[in-house]
Amino acid sequence: LVWFGSAASHARKPSSKEKDISHDEMSMVLSLDEETSEKIYHIQLKRFIDAQRIRTTYNTDKPMMRAELKKLQNRLWGKLNAVLGEDKMKSWSAHKKSI
Repeated sequence: LVWFGSAASHARKPSSKEKDISHDEMSMVLSLDEETSEKIYHIQLKRFIDAQRIRTTYNTDKPMMRAELKKLQNRLWGKLNAVLGEDKMKSWSAHKKSI
């Protein structure tokens, strides 16, 4: 039972790769409320999963992989912009450029 409990709580923790998802950083830098932060997390998690799938699918075709990842990045920015709005996206872009 203890093992099950720890396994269940472990399932909710992001892996080291998922930590690359800048959800926490974005939430802090943009002072997002909990609901918006959760939306951003799910958008970025989906992007992470889709990127892994693309890397696996196009493992031997690097130009195609880059093209698909670029499309994914463009969709990500569109989804983030829809949730955050233009002003917060500009603030996020400025932050990313400054680091």
